[in-house]
Amino acid sequence: MEHVEPVLSLEDVRVWDRWRITFAMHARSLAHRRAVDTAKRIAGRALDSAKTPLVSWSGGKDSTALVHLVRVELEADVPTISEKDDLDYPGEEAYVRDLASRFAVDLEILRPETSPLAWLLERRGTLSAGEDMHSRGAGLSKACFYGVMERANEGHDVLLWGLRAEESGRRRALLTSKGAAYTLRSGTRRAAPLAHWSGLDVFAYLQAHGIEPLPVYRCCG
Repeated sequence: MEHVEPVLSLEDVRVWDRWRITFAMHARSLAHRRAVDTAKRIAGRALDSAKTPLVSWSGGKDSTALVHLVRVELEADVPTISEKDDLDYPGEEAYVRDLASRFAVDLEILRPETSPLAWLLERRGTLSAGEDMHSRGAGLSKACFYGVMERANEGHDVLLWGLRAEESGRRRALLTSKGAAYTLRSGTRRAAPLAHWSGLDVFAYLQAHGIEPLPVYRCCG
């Protein structure tokens, strides 16, 4: 599998190799095994109660771990969607396609009707570098992301995604108040099996199963 960037420095490689030792040690810990067992139970219950489940896969570390857990660990053949556009890291689409083939995942690549790059260029004089570009209320997400995802969700009664409480205060509040499995006002149910995993749990899981994350994660030197 070839990726055009990033080019890793010797320091990146050195630091990443040291992190691998930490990942391997954590993967053997009781705490990690319990986290994995909990994720399997959450995912299993969601799938058992679903008629038309769907998995969302960005290609990032969390959703990649989720896809493997559902398809390989639980042996559930669940349709999976991944939105890809011209703001993705180079090689990201090839990454998910390669892993989908390896895991035997039924993957559909989604394309937004509006190019995110074109949307940003048209508004380059009015946007602030400090703006949140990815929240549901952000113009970029409204124009290019949420529409295509919501249309893909139609007809599916449960969406499994790699949301984790550790990643932001907003996500922590959502998962604390609603739990790892909850129902939206629309009636669609969502399940976040990795809700209470740490980032270390995610990397330990990937390494334990021989899955390399996207190269950008190794720019850690």
